[in-house]
Amino acid sequence: MNTNSPSDQPPQDSQLDARVQEGLRVHQTGDRDSAEAIYREVLALNPNHADANHFLGVVAFQAGMPEDSLVLIARAIGVNPEIALYYCNLGNTLQALGRVEEAIASHRNALRLSPNLSQSHNTLGFLLQQQGHVEDAVACFDAAIASNPDYAEAHSNRGIVLRKLGRNEDAAESYVKAIAINPDYAEAHNNLGSALRAQEKLEDAAACFRKAIDLKPDFSEAHSNLGNTLKKLGRPDEALECYQRAVDIDPERDDIRHHIASLTGETTDIAPEKYITELFDDYAKRFDDHLTNNLGYEIPSLLRRAVDAATAGPKTYARALDLGCGTGMVAENFQGIIGEIDGVDLSPKMLEQAGAKGAYANLYLTDVLNFLEMPDICTGGYDLILSADTFIYIGKLDGTFAAARRAITDGGLFAFSVEHLEDGDFKLLPSSRYAQSTAYIEKLAAQSGFTILSREPVTVRIESETPIPGRIYVLQAVG
Repeated sequence: MNTNSPSDQPPQDSQLDARVQEGLRVHQTGDRDSAEAIYREVLALNPNHADANHFLGVVAFQAGMPEDSLVLIARAIGVNPEIALYYCNLGNTLQALGRVEEAIASHRNALRLSPNLSQSHNTLGFLLQQQGHVEDAVACFDAAIASNPDYAEAHSNRGIVLRKLGRNEDAAESYVKAIAINPDYAEAHNNLGSALRAQEKLEDAAACFRKAIDLKPDFSEAHSNLGNTLKKLGRPDEALECYQRAVDIDPERDDIRHHIASLTGETTDIAPEKYITELFDDYAKRFDDHLTNNLGYEIPSLLRRAVDAATAGPKTYARALDLGCGTGMVAENFQGIIGEIDGVDLSPKMLEQAGAKGAYANLYLTDVLNFLEMPDICTGGYDLILSADTFIYIGKLDGTFAAARRAITDGGLFAFSVEHLEDGDFKLLPSSRYAQSTAYIEKLAAQSGFTILSREPVTVRIESETPIPGRIYVLQAVG
């Protein structure tokens, strides 16, 4: 919230103006109580003093009272609608109240009056990227930096948006600039670590996360990120310490608890939605390339081959469903044998990528089981249900199999991949993914009304030069 004095305030009663300036000087030292007393003193003498209303509104905002702030700053604008700073701080208040469209409009008003107001450019960029207008957000951060080259927060925010665009090297450059301006900027060190980790520069990333923690010891996200990096470096004991510290700081982080469970031998039923959504939103732009070129991923094409083989050659399907569709690699591999295909995923960014490919009739943002239990869409409506690398995030599949059977026509096919487990039903692995056994799949198939047409051993991916064993199953719904 900006407490700089607007230079274009028209002349008012000179004594009251001087008193407001005195309040502002006190305010800028951090003494809000004394500043508030001075602003109220001025308003007692002139309730329509624009600056006094505005700065008292800033005090209210800083005290956690955005509703009061809104009334006061709006009153200031009513008295003098030509002050850019008023609109800037009104926008900040509207943002805090969740009134995003109004906040955007207010910052645009501020920039109309003062095109070089860097704070409004920065906040507008933040709001636009939240709405998914990522390219527009980059332009806003560029404008903020052009107005104020030493604006560390704008450099860091620019990096965040560039990461969303998959431009990790450019993002890292922005974070480096932010840190050069403010070496104690813990969030920028953390963000730089994330950009470096995305480039597989793991040791450098770990150093960034440690620096962020040194600067801000209660930074849960940095502890978690360091844990993820150490886990990837093959140092599970150190990773576990980081995760435990992160969840001590923020006990609500179910996604971190999932990692802890994976390293302590606990098997849960399903990965938390937050974990899946954040993992794949971050991964979406580089997903296809990384899976194919770095992990040797071929499951969508192997799934197509398995379906064709199970039916003695390609046959056609009127309506298919892709569970956990990701970026749409399965739909691409099944083109030519399906009339239409629907996709379901938890990640908005993955669905964006899938939608851009134009292969899906409908895309749904929800979890697999929730979708399968939608009777108006799913009851007996599909003759082919596919799932590639989705059940590695769902351990217990009992409900999913039963719901899939209700969603599929008699004689329809249910084809999917899993990571393979030798003993037991299912298990959460140290990778934070699940594996299921053949015996478990056979049991579920029999219980749910499927017969198994084929089961194929496959390598689901190559990880740290190690093949990860899996199975592709093709099941048929029994009439």
